[in-house]
Amino acid sequence: MSAIRDATWAELTDNGYAGVTFEGVARRAKTGKPVLYRRYHSRAQMVTDALPTLRTPPFDVTSSENLRDDILTMVKALVEQWQEIGLDTYRNLIAEADEATLETFQTKVAAQTDHTIRRALHAARDRGEIGPARIPDRVATSILALVRNELLFSHSTIDPDALLDLVDLIYLPAVEAASRKPS
Repeated sequence: MSAIRDATWAELTDNGYAGVTFEGVARRAKTGKPVLYRRYHSRAQMVTDALPTLRTPPFDVTSSENLRDDILTMVKALVEQWQEIGLDTYRNLIAEADEATLETFQTKVAAQTDHTIRRALHAARDRGEIGPARIPDRVATSILALVRNELLFSHSTIDPDALLDLVDLIYLPAVEAASRKPS
């Protein structure tokens, strides 16, 4: 399976999403197209399987000084990773994917980042920056939706001021309100 993922990734890197074909992947993986068709029912599914799970941003939230810096550091690292893979790849994949493939895609994209956000929120609570109430998942991970929307549907990059607005004007006030909500 690794040879197929590597071949798909190479096709994606060399030819972009539109250039990934079952024939090209089969040739690179030194296998037949029927092998691929048994495993994948679409290009979107094949590319999703080949996407690396996005890395946890390279910082330690347990030694950070404040939630704002943690979230900004994480989001900047995430944006770099999305741009490295290519925003057109994400756009095209989302357009072609069925529901099951989108769920797999979401898991690959968000799993480590969701964990990192939770660690950052826990550390902020321990420092007394936010209240004691449990922060709902929708609020905790809303920064991901805000950034995805900005990248995929508004712009291909996020300028520093827009990123600050997302964090300072939307995300942190929502987290603060949720953390102070009586149980």
